[in-house]
Formats: sequence, C-alpha cells, structure tokens
Amino acid sequence: MSASRGLQDVADAVLRSKTGLVGLSILVAMVILSILALAYVPFDVAREWNNPSFWQRNPRLALPSWINIFLGGRLPETITLSNDSFRKYSYYLETVGLKYCILEADLSYSYGDFPSELRLLLYIKGEEALTTVRWIQPNGVDLTVWKGSFKRGSNTIYISRQIDVREFIRDSLKKLNLTIPSTVNPEVILFVDNTMVHSELTPVNGRYRIKIEAVSSDPYTDVEAEFIVYGRVYGLAGTDDKRRDLFVGLVWGAPIALAFGLIAAIATSLLQTLIGSLSAWYGGFIDEAIQRVTDVYMIIPFLPILITISVIYRIDIWTLLLVVVGLSLFGGATKTARSMTFQIMAEQYIEAAISYGASRRRILLLYILPRLMPYTMANIVLSVPGYVFLEAALSVLGLGDPMMPTWGKIISDAYSGGAVVHGLWWWILLPSALIILTAISFAFLGLALDKVVNPRLRER
Repeated sequence: MSASRGLQDVADAVLRSKTGLVGLSILVAMVILSILALAYVPFDVAREWNNPSFWQRNPRLALPSWINIFLGGRLPETITLSNDSFRKYSYYLETVGLKYCILEADLSYSYGDFPSELRLLLYIKGEEALTTVRWIQPNGVDLTVWKGSFKRGSNTIYISRQIDVREFIRDSLKKLNLTIPSTVNPEVILFVDNTMVHSELTPVNGRYRIKIEAVSSDPYTDVEAEFIVYGRVYGLAGTDDKRRDLFVGLVWGAPIALAFGLIAAIATSLLQTLIGSLSAWYGGFIDEAIQRVTDVYMIIPFLPILITISVIYRIDIWTLLLVVVGLSLFGGATKTARSMTFQIMAEQYIEAAISYGASRRRILLLYILPRLMPYTMANIVLSVPGYVFLEAALSVLGLGDPMMPTWGKIISDAYSGGAVVHGLWWWILLPSALIILTAISFAFLGLALDKVVNPRLRER
C-alpha cells in the first residue's frame, strides 16, 4: 500500500463520517480564528500583552459587549473624549500677566448603570498652571471635581480613586445644600440626580459637560486633555484585572495552542512509529535495546520531570515543546508500531520484495511505513488534545511561558485574580470553552480515523 493510498483512506474516512465532519468543522473554525488573529489583531498588539500602560484606556474587569443583548443595552460602554473633542478658548491678559485656557466638551450618556471608573489626562505645555475641573449635570448642577496646580508635562486625575477628588465634590454639594452618603463613589455622584432623595441610585441620562480652566503666568501655556468614562462592557471577550482585551489573548492563543499540540503530536507520533518499525524490522540487538529504552521511558514520571525543568530553567513555550518531544521519543506507540510491523512483515508482498532483491531500507520506507500511516494519523489526532491540555496545565501551575498570551496563561491569571471567587465567569469560561472545543474536534476526528484502523466500526 502506498503512502498516498493510506492518506486517501484517511481523508475518505473523515469525509464519510458525521463525527468526522463535525470535528473537521470545529477544527476549520479554529484555523480561521488563527488566521483572523494575524489579520485583525496585529502581532504588535499581542506583543504588548504584558505591558500594563498599553491597556490603560480599557475598563477593568469589563464583561463582553454581547451581554448587553440580554440586558437591553443597560451596561455602559467606554466613552473617550479625545483632545479633538474639546472646544478650546485661550487668551492672555497683559494687565495681570496671566494666560487663561478653557476647554469644554459635551458627553451624552444613555445607559442604565453607572460607569466603572473616570479618568482625566491633562498635558500642560509651558509653566505650571492652576487648574480647575468642573462637571455640569443635565439638570444644571455644577460640581467642582478638582482644583490645584499641575506642572509641565503629563498629569492624570483618577477621579474614581483620589481622596481629594471626593472632598472637592462633597464641598461642592455642601455649597448647594445637597448631601449624599459618604460611601457613594465619585463616578456615581457625578451621574446621579443629587437634588433628589433616592431609595436606589440610578444614573441620569442626558448631556453632561466637563469644563477645564487653566491659569498660568506663561503666555505660551497650552493645555491638552483626554477624558475617559470607563464602561462595564468591552469587546467580544471582556477584559481582565490588568485591563487587557481578552479577545487578543483568545485569538492569539488559538494558533499557539494548535501549533504546540500539532507539532508535539506529529513529532512524537512519527518518531515513535519510526522507532517501533525499526525495532521490529532489524530485530536482534537493535530490537532489544529499543524495547528496554522504551520500558524505561514508560515508567519515567513525565510530568514531574517536565515541571522540574520548567521551574529550574524558566523556559519559553517553544523550548518547552522541544523538551516534551525529547521526553516522548519512546512510548506506547513504539510498541504498537512494532507489533503491527511484525504482522506486515508476514505478508506476501514483503516476501516478494525481499525475493527480487529490494534493500531493507527500501522495504521499510516504501512498503512498511505507508501501511502504518493510517494508525499514525489516528494517533496524531488523538494526541493533540493531550498536549494542548499539557500546556494549559503547566500555565495554570505557573510554569508556562509568561510572555505569550496562551489559553492556559489566561486561565492561570483568572485563577490568580480570583475569577471564580468574584464571579468573573467570562475570564475563565471563554478560554476553557476553546480548549474543550479543540479537544472535542480532535476527538471526533479520531473517532472517524479509527474506522481506518478498525474497519469493523460502522457509523450508525
């Protein structure tokens, strides 16, 4: 049987089987996801996975945006007012020697829940400037959010977290004879109707205005601003505690998981099949040596050795792949291939090849190994999920590649961040679901390919 014939049998078995078609469809979807990773999520973005400053414009621990389909659009999305969104007025009074810069921007809010955070970024060009930040609600209530001096360069006001911001807002409310419980956060105070008594706080929808006034003695002073109203939903997969877009990790985790699983499965299966056939074909001392080495490999504790190597050397994912292949050169497939080779050697066409003078290497490569291909292909397919789970397990144990956004690393970060305890389901369920889908697809393909190895199986 030729190699092409063996591969043709494999393809026919997959296409004729319902389970094979289902598994192939899922696998094709994974491949498309991998291609989309390259097309829509550039490598430059994935490379910034461990750079906290790169993700600062994303909300923290945001749900996936599609959750709003079930909530009627209640949860807010992130609203960013860039410098171009601000109307700017500036003038210099020579009589007092002061430069005035005024920036205003309007913000439309139409959601059923409050923002998660508020942040204002100011960039001062020139000398130190006395800056006042005011917030005007749709009902006309004018609240002072911040008042103080900013030096030249970039300055950030974390409105939701800074204690002095809370004090400025509460002082403004007192001047208006308004009170609100001290436990209420600034992002709630700024979006609630403070003129009414509420049994349950709800945001007021409408047009809000942020006004920034900067005064400096430098006539060349200029101010640029960016205001971010962080939402509670973001993207297709949400965000984690470091504000990272989980969709980036999921789409880049697909090619990494498939590459790791396929390379490991193909390399180990082919090597074990080749070694097993060599053991049976050449026999004698070679057979005895290979079988004893295989016995040793099969009793070696694979995972503890792999964990030890990962802990000591802190290797990356591709070096880890080489170690996995090295620790899997001999195994159960070696003995299976050996026993199958003995059966093939007893067939008449092998005796005919020997009788017309074919070399032992020619018979092994052209007559024996092609007969082992259907079994090898099935073994490859069934081995892939195990290696995908292996990478995920090592990542959960903190032994994976810390620089790569893999599915296992996302699950590890979710566990460390208390996703299960705090109910952050999207953070742990989405990568877990992709790992499970990958395993199911290869399990279905393996069931279809098993019909080549065991023809007695029939689709019912």
